[in-house]
Amino acid sequence: MQESIEPVEVVCPKCQRTEIVYLPKESIPKCEDCNVPMMLRELLREGKSY
Repeated sequence: MQESIEPVEVVCPKCQRTEIVYLPKESIPKCEDCNVPMMLRELLREGKSY
């Protein structure tokens, strides 16, 4: 069974800096400015409309 790689948006809880990472290929990073672990904000999937 092949794991699917999902793009996710992560955000710093202190300075609100955002990044896009691909799970499970990459781990959730630490904020470069604050050095705190970033939090998952949103799964980025195709087909979303506003």
